[in-house]
Amino acid sequence: KTGDANLFSAAKRHADYLSGFRKTDSGAYMRYENAAFELPPELPSDHTDAFAAEQLRSQVKDGGPCIFVDSMHVEGPFFAKMHQITGDEFYRQLALQSITSQVDLLFDPAKELFNHFWIEQTRSPNGVFWGRGNCWGLLGLVETLDHLPENDPEIKPLQGVLVRVVERMAQLQESNGGWHTVLDDPSSYVETSIPAFMVAVLARSMMRSWIEPSRYEPVMESAMSFVLDHVRDDGLLEGVSFETFPSMRIEHYRTLSLNGMVPWGQGPLLVALKAYADLHGINQFNGKRIGGK
Repeated sequence: KTGDANLFSAAKRHADYLSGFRKTDSGAYMRYENAAFELPPELPSDHTDAFAAEQLRSQVKDGGPCIFVDSMHVEGPFFAKMHQITGDEFYRQLALQSITSQVDLLFDPAKELFNHFWIEQTRSPNGVFWGRGNCWGLLGLVETLDHLPENDPEIKPLQGVLVRVVERMAQLQESNGGWHTVLDDPSSYVETSIPAFMVAVLARSMMRSWIEPSRYEPVMESAMSFVLDHVRDDGLLEGVSFETFPSMRIEHYRTLSLNGMVPWGQGPLLVALKAYADLHGINQFNGKRIGGK
């Protein structure tokens, strides 16, 4: 955006740093050598669950090296954008290798969803389909594909995974427009960052004609309506869970505290509004009806 040579030089150094990590046999970069399992979130001292969360810290386990779905949103889009800017084949290969290897480890073809993480010690995923994690994965796919050439033959499998997960998410959407924090567990609570993410994923996918608008516009509108219903007057997106550390137990995800003022809640809200506006050509929201509001 700025053409600042110093910023570009820093971006190149960062790409070199990211590509220097060791890799799994599948080629995924190992970012977490000693992942903490069952770590409770850091809650504000005045939060009703703060004391209980602190007591749980004694139960934290070292899960060893792990690959997390969150990284799909960090690595692929960055390397792909570097390729878009420079035209350097090196960055294109980095983008495809990093996100494809993560998909190989985390995508469950039978469930058509992403696992939260993969454990190197057992060479298996954790088997929990965490909602926000699936959204990190989807947005990572969208942004990686968005920055790579449309006619690149190697992106077709990634587009296929995107379509499959989006369709499964549509099937799992609740009638109120939201999704459960463990997507296939109706006993887990409905969590609000998920529909915000999904508005952005669906809007951007429709703009690139990766998915059919007639099928997914109702899903997006329902999700947007749910999100707007949960924005407080002070701008807080209510119902967002605090930081979600890894676990092998579904119960860990079911019991996480809600209503934090956190970047993974406020950020998706802004991203959703921007993507929705871009899709519909809205320059400002005043007086406009969005999500049925």
